[in-house]
Amino acid sequence: MIISPSMDYTIQNQHLYIDEEPVSLFSGAFQYWRVERGLWETCLRRVREMGFGIVETYVSWAVHEISPGKFDFGETDPALDLAAWLSLCRAMGLKVLLRPGPHNNAEQTWFGYPERLFADSDLAMRCADGSPVIVPAPPRMFAAPCYHHPRFLAETRTWLEAVAQMVRGYLHPDGPIIAVQVDNELSRFFRTHPFDNDYSADSIRLFRRFLSGKYGSPEELGRAWGADLEDWSLADPPRRMAAGDTGELTRCLDWAEFGEYYILEALRKIADMLRDSLGPDVPLFHNYPGVAPLPPFDLTRSEEFLDFQGIDSYPRRDDYHTLRFGCKATSTLSRLPVMAEFSSGGTLYLPFISLADQEFTSRTVLMHGMRGINFFMLVERERWYGSPVRRDGTVRPDRFNFYRSLTEEVGSWGLEEMSPSRPVLLLLPREYERLVGAAMVPCPLNMIVADQLAGPGVPADLFVSGESYGLSEPVAERYARTRAFWYWALTAAGAHFAIADSSAPAGLLSRHPVVVCPTYEYMERRLQEKLLALTDAGATLIIGPRAPRTDERFEPCDVLSWHLREPVESRADTEVFGSQLAELCLFEDGEAGRAIEYRVAVGAGSMVHLGIVPGEVHNLSQAEVFAPLVDTLLRAGGVEPRFVPSDARLDVAVWEGNGRTLLLVANPTPEAAECEITHVGEGSYRDKRTDEPVGADGVLRLALQPYSIAALEKDR
Repeated sequence: MIISPSMDYTIQNQHLYIDEEPVSLFSGAFQYWRVERGLWETCLRRVREMGFGIVETYVSWAVHEISPGKFDFGETDPALDLAAWLSLCRAMGLKVLLRPGPHNNAEQTWFGYPERLFADSDLAMRCADGSPVIVPAPPRMFAAPCYHHPRFLAETRTWLEAVAQMVRGYLHPDGPIIAVQVDNELSRFFRTHPFDNDYSADSIRLFRRFLSGKYGSPEELGRAWGADLEDWSLADPPRRMAAGDTGELTRCLDWAEFGEYYILEALRKIADMLRDSLGPDVPLFHNYPGVAPLPPFDLTRSEEFLDFQGIDSYPRRDDYHTLRFGCKATSTLSRLPVMAEFSSGGTLYLPFISLADQEFTSRTVLMHGMRGINFFMLVERERWYGSPVRRDGTVRPDRFNFYRSLTEEVGSWGLEEMSPSRPVLLLLPREYERLVGAAMVPCPLNMIVADQLAGPGVPADLFVSGESYGLSEPVAERYARTRAFWYWALTAAGAHFAIADSSAPAGLLSRHPVVVCPTYEYMERRLQEKLLALTDAGATLIIGPRAPRTDERFEPCDVLSWHLREPVESRADTEVFGSQLAELCLFEDGEAGRAIEYRVAVGAGSMVHLGIVPGEVHNLSQAEVFAPLVDTLLRAGGVEPRFVPSDARLDVAVWEGNGRTLLLVANPTPEAAECEITHVGEGSYRDKRTDEPVGADGVLRLALQPYSIAALEKDR
């Protein structure tokens, strides 16, 4: 029987409350075993001096294990005395986020697993050709373990139970630990391309179990795949993206969807281990590598058994739009969105991150809805550079002073009592995201490559195949461009929008009076029904370029298309508003004649069908020609423009709550900018930093330095 203190915690309105008191999730990493024990107190004091009340640490399996099943927690090596470190945190009034793995990474050789695990080749994930999956990480590459192998799970349970026994007495309220992480960056070791892995025997068994839950019988699966299947053992995964008809495509997409299930089930198993060992009353969280929390990640389903989630990012200041996209999505989907690892310095095999990068990007993630940041690393260790606190307890004054001023500045913003105002939702169907992932050029590190190259100047379909895969058009390539089109066109129009994927519950979608959702020839029936319910309830749904005619199994489905029209004319490779389109569809629109869009009343709301198949629109300048069209569509949906900058390169986020309105205005360019902000409404605003007025009569005027963010608050 587990006896552990009961932690009284809740998560409400994207805030963590412990003992009914809100907790500000601003923290920093300090890996105790990598710092001389005699300097622990000095380093922790420096963390407090910067304004942080929470410290985070990994607990490394490889460091603490002395032989299989036996661990040193300070009995032999004083630097491994986790209990002493936790006691010191408690004495100094610091709360703790504990990250026991089993995967740590942290630039450790073997990522924190004991090296002995890799001697057992049976544990390895497998590529499509049966070879082990190699993690190309310095300084030693290694064969990635399969998270569904029974022996790996048994080893993991032994480790986590040992950690739990050590830390159980240090859980809140008796100790400083307020949350525990479930593994780290669980993503098949960043190798997220569906056809790269995992073809191990245990994974294929899990795949068949997934198919059984989805289809019910081998016969039903065979009908979907267009194959004769009398037994589940005949259901083999595809080894590459090769589909000449919709049956073969269904098989490929099932394998892509299974990649999500693989991660979810691994997280669920480890979460169960931690709850078995620590008790049910400890908040559990997870962090995802990369910025965009899209397939193979599923934040909505993960939060059926996790309390909150975050993403990781080590951005430079010119990564603004990549970072903005990920923060908009995470802060929409997660009940408590945090930046679980965020650059405080960096490691040498990633692009160099300067203090100027950190100054701008730290404010950026808060501007776009993240409720906390864990700075990695606040206290330096080997294989790292640029932390504000060195391993000897001295500080780097410029970095140390930045974090101290940042915590003070963010505290003055008062975001805890407000929420971002984003009436428009860009909804991304998961079935199309899976198709794009499957159709990408195979690369062992697809996710990391995509993150590094996303943003202005890079075509959205650069790595996506133009094949049709049995469909009537190359949906993967065209959807990738459509997603980019809407991101940039909404941005150019000055719209305040959130981003979510289609796993989001109906209640979340209903908060937005206008929902934009790209649609092609097929779409999951449940999603079509969810979208129809939105319009029935009064929302405006903007879809296109196609009216979905089939469901996810490519069977007839007219949930949406019943309300929509066929185009009377389609023009390929045509120019509109000075922009080259892949295709333009024209519809009969009553007395107006032919139009590129039309509106139909559905229930208490409406659907707008826009017939644009975009060409390359991958930056603001290319999207600005569409801003008037987007503005018109949003106004017709009841969303009037608010706080629109005269310079489209600048960005405004609106936070409201508790009788306050706060504007965060970003200049994400290398040039100084002066602008006016219109559609302000009544009232005057002041710069939070200088307390100077910034305008009246419905217009705000301000100048921004390159890569800077200003906070403007409405006078009350």
